[in-house]
Amino acid sequence: MIAALAIVLAVSMIGAIGGCARRQMEPVQIATEPPQASSQAGTIRQIGSTTVLPIAEAWQKKYNERHPDVSIAVSGGGSGTGIKALIAGTAEIADASRAIKDKEKKQADEAGIEPVEHTIAYDGIAVIVHPDNPLDVLSVEQLSDIFSGKVRDWKDVGGDTSEIQIVSRDSASGTYEAFKEMVVTLGKTDKERDYAPEALRQSSNQGVLTIVAQTKTAIGYVGLSYIDDTVKGIRVIPMGGEEAVEATVEAVKDGSYPVSRSLYMYTNGEPTGAVKEYLDWGKGAAGQAIVAELGFVPVAD
Repeated sequence: MIAALAIVLAVSMIGAIGGCARRQMEPVQIATEPPQASSQAGTIRQIGSTTVLPIAEAWQKKYNERHPDVSIAVSGGGSGTGIKALIAGTAEIADASRAIKDKEKKQADEAGIEPVEHTIAYDGIAVIVHPDNPLDVLSVEQLSDIFSGKVRDWKDVGGDTSEIQIVSRDSASGTYEAFKEMVVTLGKTDKERDYAPEALRQSSNQGVLTIVAQTKTAIGYVGLSYIDDTVKGIRVIPMGGEEAVEATVEAVKDGSYPVSRSLYMYTNGEPTGAVKEYLDWGKGAAGQAIVAELGFVPVAD
């Protein structure tokens, strides 16, 4: 009996110890929820201007090196396309090489969207011709006559006798709008002027560059950063001026080049979270260094 009792007590003690051990281990469980994301985590869809596109792509690449948990999808399509996407809620950032239009503001208001403008760089629109073109200088007035179709032969502006082939961006482009405002309509002093209907319209700066580089009689315009040795940049005489100005970063910065503009990114309301941190970085030292490297003019030195 004594032996049996000892066995029973031993078994009970083992059970009690095991029960204590189980009770002590029960609160320690493997977490089934994902860890909290960092403050930069998020998804950013960035759509719009092909002029802004090189900046957006370079920012995305550099930013993701430090913040790989932020998903940034960048695409072009033109300023109008980007603003439409922002209004439709399919983009967090709309890239634009022109200011938002009144009709777009109205559409945004009707959709419950509040576009907020962020200036991220400055740019000059360079006028380009084929390298074999003998001309080096044209005035804003001459350029207006050419792009509106009033002048159709190079001999009428001091060049060789040959029909001018106009190459333009398409109407979805902010560069199209900016060049029309500053050059074609002579700074909005002649709103009846418009691009010549025979102009070849391209959806990108690269498209314009390629055609001009391959066509001896062509003239076009591109964002300053797109110029390379396949084309020749034309120096431009401002309206009513005498001295021709080359499209350079310095001339854009000091305001002497007559075909210059701001570049923008639009958000729905004041940005927050990942979008705010991304834009703050882009407008800061690191992002603006990239702007300068790409041939644009930083918003701050």
